[in-house]
Amino acid sequence: MRTCILIAALSWGPLSCALAPGPRTADLFDDRSYASHDVITRDVAVIGGGSSGTYTAINLRALGKSVIVVEKNNRLGGHTYTYADPSTGVTINWGLQAIYNISAARDYLSLLGVLMGPFQPNPVTRTYADFKTGKPVSAPKSPGFAGYAEQLHKYPYLAYSWDLPSPVPEDLLLPFGKFLTKYNIEGVGYGVYFGGQGCTNILQQLTVNVFKMIDDSYLNSMTGAAMMPVSGNNGELYDKALAILGSDTLLSSTIVASKRSSNHGGVRLIVKSGSGRKLIKASKLVITIPPLLNNLAPFDLDSTERRLFSQWRYSNYFSMLVNNTGLPSGFQFANAVNSSAGTFSIPNLPAPYQITGTRIPGLFYVWYGSPHDMTEAEVKADVTAVIKRLRHTFNSTVTTPPTFVEFRSNTPFKLVVPAQAVTGGFYQELKARKY
Repeated sequence: MRTCILIAALSWGPLSCALAPGPRTADLFDDRSYASHDVITRDVAVIGGGSSGTYTAINLRALGKSVIVVEKNNRLGGHTYTYADPSTGVTINWGLQAIYNISAARDYLSLLGVLMGPFQPNPVTRTYADFKTGKPVSAPKSPGFAGYAEQLHKYPYLAYSWDLPSPVPEDLLLPFGKFLTKYNIEGVGYGVYFGGQGCTNILQQLTVNVFKMIDDSYLNSMTGAAMMPVSGNNGELYDKALAILGSDTLLSSTIVASKRSSNHGGVRLIVKSGSGRKLIKASKLVITIPPLLNNLAPFDLDSTERRLFSQWRYSNYFSMLVNNTGLPSGFQFANAVNSSAGTFSIPNLPAPYQITGTRIPGLFYVWYGSPHDMTEAEVKADVTAVIKRLRHTFNSTVTTPPTFVEFRSNTPFKLVVPAQAVTGGFYQELKARKY
């Protein structure tokens, strides 16, 4: 029985699988190929120091387990980004915005020792515009989420698992646009699209995937059940986590090869870090990076694992901060189209979801989604074109190009599989795998 636990989460790109020159790979799994301080023995090795990986490591430590976290970036935190204005010191969060006020989160934050308060978004005036033309459009209809919640609650098992019944309910496999029409809840479509950013294109997504993203925790957060650190800096969570984990965190490090035992002997991982090559020996392995084949190349996957993981599909999602927009402060420009049959005011992507003023005058958030891979240059070019259209519409006199102060790709985002994989038992087979 192989020793591995796989947790699908978010990450930022593939892990390197190139071995540096040195002893033969077989020898590299031998303790004798390393200095004693480069052999790390732990109960659990956690791959990825984003939200899921950090949460896992902190909770395992609280349970008395020894852990080691391997993170390819030079910080913990995944999609949590904080920007400090150099002139005023004002900080803003331009990735993760808020934390659901649920028991699992509260217990975790207690372990970290982070003082929390209610989420306080920057007050802005929302205006709707078609980003393809820059022209204002009417506000989408918004009857509230009661009808959506009624449908969601038909499937309580979705709240905590992918334990789908067999056969899978037909409604869960409908494209979400058709589901909205079937149950006469079209008015909620735009609200779900705007809240489910990164789930592109949402009208074509399977309804089950939308329900897994816009769930009860999200709906409750809309009524005020959301939190943020009293400091206003979401990065505080990871500063505290790093202080707790200390030397049990390997930053700027990648897995280059692995060897799982077939007789309960655990796993051995070869790690390339700034301080040289290391060997990790762990009883259990928790992988919190997206389980895509390129990410898992350093791991000794068998044919069934490769077949399963090759079925994942994902969205592209980007976060950025932009100044010199020429747009008025205190506004949020939301991308929408004039309502017509089947669109529910929802624009086609790729495009920005929104361009929103921050607490720092002149600085705007931009969140951008695409159903296919895009380069940074392509995204920036499109955002620049949208801003220029909005300038013209809102009578801006600024003519110089906008400046991108920060830019991050959150791709791959929202991993899903096709309907035929869901009906074919993909999630049941994934759960049944014995590692």
